[in-house]
Amino acid sequence: MLFRSWNAIRPLPSVQVTDPALLAQKRKQRNLIRSAVAVVVVIGAAWYTFDYVTSAPDRARAEFERGMHLMAPKTYLEAIQAFTRAVDIWPNLPEAYLNRGIAYYQTSQRNEAMDDLTRAAEMNPQLTAAYDELGRIHLEKHETEKAIEAFSKSLDVKPNTDGYYARGLAYESLGEHQKAVDDFDKAIAHQVDAPYAYRA
Repeated sequence: MLFRSWNAIRPLPSVQVTDPALLAQKRKQRNLIRSAVAVVVVIGAAWYTFDYVTSAPDRARAEFERGMHLMAPKTYLEAIQAFTRAVDIWPNLPEAYLNRGIAYYQTSQRNEAMDDLTRAAEMNPQLTAAYDELGRIHLEKHETEKAIEAFSKSLDVKPNTDGYYARGLAYESLGEHQKAVDDFDKAIAHQVDAPYAYRA
């Protein structure tokens, strides 16, 4: 078998070939080489594609971590770029949308922030920070009912002092004083050393 394979691909004499049998062998040889090269190219491309796709979550996570490091010194524009690279590589990363939304908010890009925060909350309803940030933006835009809705979703997932306090302020701005007091009481019950809740 090995001998026959070698005979099929071994170089032919460089002299002018007129023998039909030798010409046929030369054609077979060229076809075999082309087929072998094509197989190697296809296998290489398939392996590269497989490796590239399977490494996407790791590469996206690396960009996400880079973005988080950029958030600390408040280099928000660079952080936005890192988070954008992360979601471009792997769109299924709600934390990247959340933090890009926060970075957008810090750079006064409110509409972009709301889009990202909404998407993060839709992808992972357990991300209370997304609801909290949305609530704060709605309050700034004087969309108090929407703010209350956002804070309520956050509190449904995880009751917390800041959530009750923020919703209480929203109720207070609507003149719903009893609901505001109830939320401030809940904030205090959740964290007794929260002076801002007592003041409210």
